[in-house]
Amino acid sequence: MKRYWFALMNDAYEDLGVSIPDGSSKTTAVNRAKRWMQENGVKYAQLQVNSMRTNNLLEFIDINL
Repeated sequence: MKRYWFALMNDAYEDLGVSIPDGSSKTTAVNRAKRWMQENGVKYAQLQVNSMRTNNLLEFIDINL
């Protein structure tokens, strides 16, 4: 069951437009974000985790390469 939707943000909290599938695993989303960051030369980003049920922001996960 999909519980989260994700958005990858830069340090100015702007959406980078990365397609990360909705799902139930934050770890998988972080790994996909890291792969995209490596391919596009991004050193720092934040993964925004949102609830599918309430549409609320749950947390930010900092990602550094």
